[in-house]
Amino acid sequence: MKYLVVYDISDNKRRRKLFKLLLGYGINVELSIFEVELDKKSLLAIKQEIKKIINPKEDVVYIFPYIKEPIRNGIYKGKNYGDVFVWKKLSLLQNRE
Repeated sequence: MKYLVVYDISDNKRRRKLFKLLLGYGINVELSIFEVELDKKSLLAIKQEIKKIINPKEDVVYIFPYIKEPIRNGIYKGKNYGDVFVWKKLSLLQNRE
């Protein structure tokens, strides 16, 4: 299954270690964002490796299942979405904050 790994790590040394780790699992698609392909065993392994690298009091790492459809009830900004507000899959309203 594909996952997006998103992180915010303030320490350069820990950030470089995590970056190198994630390169072994997938591709860097944006600053601090990786797309990785993991089975259940690999998912457990990467979680353990991340725990060894980060400082949980200072760092944040999110692992999201990759979803090709926009997530419902969210606000999306950027070149892939423009300014689009999605509400319960029923309405798409342009230029909403």
